[in-house]
Amino acid sequence: MLDIGTIGHEFEARQEIGTFYLSEFVGLAGYVKGIDILEEDVARARAAGYEVVVGDAESFVDTEPYDVVFAGELIEHLSNPGLFLRCSIRNLKKDGVLVITTPNAFSMSRLLKCVFGLTNEPPVNPEHTCYYTPQTLQQLSVREGFEIKQIYFSDYDYGTRGVTMKRAFMLRVNKMLCDLFPQLSQSFIAVLGRPSDARDELSPSGA
Repeated sequence: MLDIGTIGHEFEARQEIGTFYLSEFVGLAGYVKGIDILEEDVARARAAGYEVVVGDAESFVDTEPYDVVFAGELIEHLSNPGLFLRCSIRNLKKDGVLVITTPNAFSMSRLLKCVFGLTNEPPVNPEHTCYYTPQTLQQLSVREGFEIKQIYFSDYDYGTRGVTMKRAFMLRVNKMLCDLFPQLSQSFIAVLGRPSDARDELSPSGA
């Protein structure tokens, strides 16, 4: 398994709050390698015993292919997501899968922020270059030799303690609507693979 963008932000902070997913993957997969562009944090992860190397998601191609490539909350940060997908398909075995998690462009929480006047502009993370829907990700994937095999929607479990009455109400409305309409959830998970005919072309027999 290859985990792209494995650090995310700060290695030690992610370890502390339990969001350094590579540590979970090590217990699930036979072999796991992580890559990230953050050199100092990569060094800290290596010192902690993890197999992590410095690499760019838009150019990294390993010497051996993987069964699974994982990119959690990464694609929305990239300057050229097409290059990332191109490298990912080269990093996969012919029947391997790429798993992407990313914010949902039309999540109910973003719509509610606009409706309730919490912002005059669509809420955008300044570190993000793009927001995706399953449909736009499918368009991009097809251009780079992938197709989406499965989509799952995921919403955060928001607590209401310590927030204003207005925000608590908004969070309750968000949860109720996302339970009814999962496609309005905060993020989605896409499982990508090669189309069936492409996998056949890569088989030794060509059958």
